[in-house]
Amino acid sequence: MSASTDPPAGVLDSLSEGLFRYRDSCNAYALVDDDAALVVDPSSGAIGEVLAERGVAVEWALHTHHHRDGCWGTDALVERGAKVAVPEHERFLFDDVETFWAKRRLYDNYNDRNTFFTRGSSLPVDATLDDYETFTWRDYDVEVIPARGHTAGSSTLLVDIDGQRIAFVGDLLRAGGHLHDLHSMEYEYSDMKGVVFTLQSIAALERETPDLLCPAHGGVSEDPLGDVDRLRDRLMRLVDLGPHGDSAVETLGAGSRAYLPEMRMVPVSDHLLWGGPWTCSNFYVLRSDSGKALFVDYGHSLREHMMIGRDREDMETMRFVEHHLDELREAWGVTSFDVVIPTHVHDDHTCGIPHLQRHHDVDCWALDEVAQVIEEPAAWSSTPCVYPEPIDVSRRLSDGESFTWEEFTFDVYHAPGQTEFHSVLAAEIDGQTVAFTGDNYFEGETVVHPDRRERRPHQTTVLRNSFQFWMHRRCKEVMRAVAPDVVCPGHGEVLDADDRAIAQYCDFVDRKERLFRDLVPEPEAQAVDLFWARLLPYQTHAAPGDTVDYTLLLRNNFDRAVTYEARPLGPGGIPIGDVNETDLPAGERGELPLSVTVPDGTGRVLTTAEVSIDGDSRGPVVEAVIHVGEE
Repeated sequence: MSASTDPPAGVLDSLSEGLFRYRDSCNAYALVDDDAALVVDPSSGAIGEVLAERGVAVEWALHTHHHRDGCWGTDALVERGAKVAVPEHERFLFDDVETFWAKRRLYDNYNDRNTFFTRGSSLPVDATLDDYETFTWRDYDVEVIPARGHTAGSSTLLVDIDGQRIAFVGDLLRAGGHLHDLHSMEYEYSDMKGVVFTLQSIAALERETPDLLCPAHGGVSEDPLGDVDRLRDRLMRLVDLGPHGDSAVETLGAGSRAYLPEMRMVPVSDHLLWGGPWTCSNFYVLRSDSGKALFVDYGHSLREHMMIGRDREDMETMRFVEHHLDELREAWGVTSFDVVIPTHVHDDHTCGIPHLQRHHDVDCWALDEVAQVIEEPAAWSSTPCVYPEPIDVSRRLSDGESFTWEEFTFDVYHAPGQTEFHSVLAAEIDGQTVAFTGDNYFEGETVVHPDRRERRPHQTTVLRNSFQFWMHRRCKEVMRAVAPDVVCPGHGEVLDADDRAIAQYCDFVDRKERLFRDLVPEPEAQAVDLFWARLLPYQTHAAPGDTVDYTLLLRNNFDRAVTYEARPLGPGGIPIGDVNETDLPAGERGELPLSVTVPDGTGRVLTTAEVSIDGDSRGPVVEAVIHVGEE
């Protein structure tokens, strides 16, 4: 038996001694304990009145996702004294929805997301349902797992009730193994990213082995695993149908079945595993003979999870979904996750590290230049692609340091190529020298010969990542010193390397520098250096009248000693702090302390600093954001 019979609308139906269902605009579920209840997806809120007639008060209203049919009457429960909990990645669609509607694009809109079905007015939120965490009510522990698919921030709520493991799945799937609707699978114009997300979410649900599925629509399912299988089969047949628009080539295209519904690790050698060619950003796992695992980077499973395209809403934050960990235990003999080492600071390589730390007690080791950023991301958020959650670094490594993990010895190097805050790791693994190069080294330069095309190694450049000429020269030195046999890059295929490949890489770096220098005026080093001045911390929280202390980081790109002078400015260019100055020798770095008095106002207030070099004003070239009156 897959599904129960639907009760009439407006009837409170008993599913067990303590669990009830009320059919409304969607199913509202009530977990009742004596004279109190926790309600999931309240719909019109009428369930509150029905329970009150039985002497039961609703203490909490929990939500699986933001759609109006499940929360349009939550206000009525709040008026009766209930508190509200919502998925962490959809909070802005509950308590700041006026801002969402003010920002939402209405014309020239290629975002097909079903966020148009959100509330029209804000609702007070008392708690968030955080991914992989537990919400406790009385003697019940509600486990929260991501259920991206029907919406980007949907969650499945799991709780043991009357001897059964109950899964409140919202609109992830319906009894019988169906989707609630098809249009919710579209995220960006004409794609079907929701299919990929749903496949991953039902796989996570399956691992929880629920006894009963309680969806937002239709009957409950007494055959959860069977319904998961049925939906997976239907979705995979849709995958096999082929592309669903230009933007879906990476999502549902040729070869999709090779990595869906779940991707698999690829062995590089006996002890080294690679996340595989479909992974958003490569990560690697080194297995010790004792069964421990060391991760090099750990980001998203698929590029679609980045949500950086036209389908992203302005107020959304990046959401990490666990991947590959069960496979490492079940298929590769890993008994414990021990250490993770990020090659660099970018969020697509680091967003999974907090999850490893919180839920698997993994230590993070990092080069000190990388550690300073990932430990205080708000301070350094003027650099692109910084993950907002601080990462605790238990061991800081220094440039050129050798260190041992289990039976393996590593060398770590500061290699500020694609970003200033970048390292390269090298180790002897299974008889080969392996270099983990992050986002520095790729085969991307195409050289056309009369009879063939040759792909050569190159060094990527992102000027806003704090580029200076010496940084790429440093990367060249590192690759020569490492002399790898195998390169494990941050994206793309694992590469063979030899002296010829490294020579081509070094030649590319030299040619790029000559071209860059030819494009800009002297001093060229100053003309390419966006961050010759940087204000730290980039983000702070303060109240009007507070004093905020800053450090102005400076780099002297001139061939002579110069004097730097800085003057803090508030909105409208009004001075809000004292002028300070410092002298720096040629080629040196320095710091200049600045203090500002926070001006009146609320929300984000931009503070800047006018910087002069030898009396020549360069204008307010640096900025920082003060969140005034915001928590």
